[in-house]
Amino acid sequence: MNSTDLFSTLAHRFGQLYSKLMPIPCLLCGSSSGNDCLCQACSEQLPLLGHACPRCASPLQQTMLCGHCLNKPPEQDASFSLFRYRSPIDRLIVDLKYHDTLVLSQFFATQMAEQLKKRPLPQLLIPIPLHPRRLRERGYNQSLELAKQLSKQLNIPVRHDILMRIKDTPPQASLPFAERKNNMKKAFQINNTNIPNHIALIDDVLTTGHTVNFAAKVLHEMGVKTIEVWTIARTIKNDHSP
Repeated sequence: MNSTDLFSTLAHRFGQLYSKLMPIPCLLCGSSSGNDCLCQACSEQLPLLGHACPRCASPLQQTMLCGHCLNKPPEQDASFSLFRYRSPIDRLIVDLKYHDTLVLSQFFATQMAEQLKKRPLPQLLIPIPLHPRRLRERGYNQSLELAKQLSKQLNIPVRHDILMRIKDTPPQASLPFAERKNNMKKAFQINNTNIPNHIALIDDVLTTGHTVNFAAKVLHEMGVKTIEVWTIARTIKNDHSP
């Protein structure tokens, strides 16, 4: 077991022990939430994405292909996002990503799996990787933690040794939209040729789509037939709702 897997296992076991001994306060309102990280009331108020383009997960009035995907489709063949990336989802994802709140990976995976069970499932889950330097700094990859929990919920294997990040890029969120595409060019390579025909890429947020687009491109080049993108949330342009 490598250091990343050991960290994840220890954190998960500590969380299980703590939840048995102490009531867990809701991460949003502080009230008792039993063994969950969010109470039922706060969970029910989370901003669901609703109808969306099945290829890029852009919100629409109906579940149909959007005009952009009809004219210039992305590399992935399908996308799924559960929430809109706005308050309080943005805060919770920051906690998962940077503040070691790994219990949220289980919560989000459970919420996602309820919807994903209704569709044909892939043969393998592949998390979007971090560059090794960034992984050392952070100590864990939130996309891998989410993929592990989805793997348990959906009984789909997960592999984090296939897609490798070879370019140490600045975080996409730190860059203007116009620079994000160039930032991800030649960022990934494949470390294994034994890949099934239908896979899902796992990430936390889908924004411009450039990260997953380049990841999907190298996987398509290796012969993968169907690539889905699964994320917790979808950023919506000009969405300033509270």
